[in-house]
Amino acid sequence: MDDTMSSYSFSHQFYQRWTCAPDPIRTSIIQELTDITTLLKAETPFETFVFSTHDLDAHLDDLYENHEAEQAIAKAITDKQAAEQVIAEQQRLEEEQKTQAAEDTKRKEEAKLREAAFKEENELKEAAKKHEADKNAQTETEKNILLAAIKPETVVTDKINTDNSVHAIINDDFDTEKNAVGSKTISEHANAIDDESINNNKTIKNDSSINAINNKASAAISLAVKDAKLSVTHKELIHELEVQIDDYLSDQMMLMSENLKSWLRAEMTQHLSEQDKPASNGNLPKN
Repeated sequence: MDDTMSSYSFSHQFYQRWTCAPDPIRTSIIQELTDITTLLKAETPFETFVFSTHDLDAHLDDLYENHEAEQAIAKAITDKQAAEQVIAEQQRLEEEQKTQAAEDTKRKEEAKLREAAFKEENELKEAAKKHEADKNAQTETEKNILLAAIKPETVVTDKINTDNSVHAIINDDFDTEKNAVGSKTISEHANAIDDESINNNKTIKNDSSINAINNKASAAISLAVKDAKLSVTHKELIHELEVQIDDYLSDQMMLMSENLKSWLRAEMTQHLSEQDKPASNGNLPKN
């Protein structure tokens, strides 16, 4: 019997099915084969021998049912775990989406706040620039109004009076010298020129128009309002206007002085040249 069993060769399908069979079923089959082997031995009494499993087929059916039930339970547990895992994964994804959406919303709100703050800052800057421009325009308008109200009539009138006085003085001296130049010698002519310069200086100093100019220049008009409460801006405006008036009058007086000097040099040069001509003609040798 042992030789027969050892020489038996199992097929490939049997081996595959045998390895796939559950452990309890394989254990029961092995026990059944062991009982058969024991029964076939000569020393085993046939009448008293009892198999370990009374009904192998029924026992295998029970084992298969139990195995299938266990497999069903295991599958149910696995399916439940898989479903729970899917639900957990969905919840995780939903939480991530909610978190991402919340972060996106927060970033958008922060961007809106930054944009609003930047816009407000720009509006404040523009308002400040506009206010400064309006203030400068108002200050410039006030300057122009005050400058327009100041008319340099006194300077122009004094210049005209001075021109007329000097012109009259020089013309009078020119006529006097012209009448007396024929009877003077060269020495007398030189002395006459010196006397003329002295007389011109005295005449100019004693002239009423020149005295009027000096009196007007020395008489300062005081129109300041007592106890006037002015802001710093207005004080600066008044000071700037005063400086502009000083600059304007300085330029005008300098220009008038240069014009008078140029005119005086031209008139005196012409006058003295005409005086020298008759004197030179009178000293020519007679034939």
